[in-house]
Amino acid sequence: AIEPHGDLVDDLAERMAADETSVFRIDGAMRVAALNQAIARDYGWALGIEYADHRASARFWYVSEEKLEPRLGERYEEPGAALEQPLAIGRDIAALHEALATRSGDETVAAFLLAHPALRHVVRRVQIGTRHPYAEIRDNLIGAAMRPIDLLRCKLSFFGATRFDPKSDRWIRITLFQNAPYPDELATAEPDDWAYPSLAG
Repeated sequence: AIEPHGDLVDDLAERMAADETSVFRIDGAMRVAALNQAIARDYGWALGIEYADHRASARFWYVSEEKLEPRLGERYEEPGAALEQPLAIGRDIAALHEALATRSGDETVAAFLLAHPALRHVVRRVQIGTRHPYAEIRDNLIGAAMRPIDLLRCKLSFFGATRFDPKSDRWIRITLFQNAPYPDELATAEPDDWAYPSLAG
């Protein structure tokens, strides 16, 4: 619905992208003590889970070969866990926390990662979280109790979805652009009232 208003919006395109490379670099000068503080502050939810319990690690995320879409497998019932995507954030945070416990708080993250290179991805996530407090879904994404539908509802709400109609715990029907004006009404419609309509009524 913004296409007819090019003179108002065309110059905004340059500012609508996120520069993900700006936070991708790991701060190797950070001290282990500061990393531990960040974990305690932002990932405390991940540390109280016993990931050795099969219910806490029941699932794994992978990308389908046919459609290249995210899929969820049952770790102890199906093959394919070797293709797991790095979405077991809680489990990885717990592994990082355990490895950090053996190191001096004055040690740099760079020195720590020389000894534990497989933990680079999770150190990066912790550091990103220190600058972006809403960057992480705070839930065990591989636990048996996790419902993918909750993730879908969160994501779809950002697109203006309303009238969620779950068909299972893995897929949902939604309504987009409810109450949007028809093309012949665009010139006279109130532009601020229909993209995210009132749910009353």
